[in-house]
Amino acid sequence: MKKILLTLICSLAMLGIYAQTCTQRLNQAEDDYEAGRLLGIPNQIRDCLDSDAFSSEEEVRARKLLTLVYIFTDQEFKAEGALIELLKADPEHRLNPQVDPAELFFLYSQYRTSPVFRISLRLGANSSDPQIIGVYGTQNTVAAPSFYNGKTESGESSYALNDSTTLSGIGGLGIGFWGELLVERHIKNGFEVGFGGQFRLSKYNVDNYLNQQDLSTSVVNQQVYLRTPLLARYTLGYSNRDKKWLPYVYAGGAFDYLLSAGYTSASRVGGTAYTQTSSDLLASNQVNKVNYSFFGGLGVKYRLKTHFLTIEARYDNSRLNYVNGEERYTNSESTFDLGYVESDLSLNFISFSVGYTHSIYSPKKLKEY
Repeated sequence: MKKILLTLICSLAMLGIYAQTCTQRLNQAEDDYEAGRLLGIPNQIRDCLDSDAFSSEEEVRARKLLTLVYIFTDQEFKAEGALIELLKADPEHRLNPQVDPAELFFLYSQYRTSPVFRISLRLGANSSDPQIIGVYGTQNTVAAPSFYNGKTESGESSYALNDSTTLSGIGGLGIGFWGELLVERHIKNGFEVGFGGQFRLSKYNVDNYLNQQDLSTSVVNQQVYLRTPLLARYTLGYSNRDKKWLPYVYAGGAFDYLLSAGYTSASRVGGTAYTQTSSDLLASNQVNKVNYSFFGGLGVKYRLKTHFLTIEARYDNSRLNYVNGEERYTNSESTFDLGYVESDLSLNFISFSVGYTHSIYSPKKLKEY
């Protein structure tokens, strides 16, 4: 055990000495470059690069030094290879016009230094905003409108059933969650496009008072959607790499496919109480499987070197009826036992999310060169 520990200590010490030696070599190589002694520089630092003995910052300095040496010793092929390795180590490496020579700027301009594409992951919460298309129900829908997420169609949180009775919605905000993975590409002047997939779990709450205060039905309708959003985004200050916070706006559309739908809770109180224990609205064909929607939103990116954190808000507007009206009354358990019939509605959502955007680089010489 002591031998193993001693060997480990010695190995760590040797690595530290070697790393220190590589740092000294790099410092000496930079001094030689300033003095015009170029030919021996590659051999001074090459084995340190090959063995990954440099820190990240030292590797960038070393690869930039190699690029400069090859430029000024007229080794064009090696200079190009060294520049690509520099851009791999430091994507979007920034040149300094006060320090870097024009020859390096000229070579740099011949290469793709921006991301080929970006991969964006977002996770968020949504609150449903059902918009009623046509009103149906087992109650007198004029005298006793339904509450959706605690509000009537006109936005009221209560109404007077008669001179002595006022009824209120008890449902919540219909909170769900969603996750989205997009592939994005910058087009020009801060405009980007993105396409990918989204998983969304959503729900809405409905409270019906069946024309009297002590007889009511409460239902929570839950949906699981697979969506394929396509968006266009404009980012303000996109090309300013010194700017940390980048606001943006975006809009797009999505094809929406319903994976599952049903009542997570459904009960009637008053008279003979009743609870519907299970439901599958897809199996009973009471909801439509496919839909499409438009959405828009705004957000802000926070720059992490070449990657980003994002915070955004969006609004989704479904264009087709969620409910299959032709099968509205075919489920006798809901219609007669529960005393509930779905109104025609479109499912809209207010969403908030946080995300991370990762930039993918592949430096190469531009075609025009």
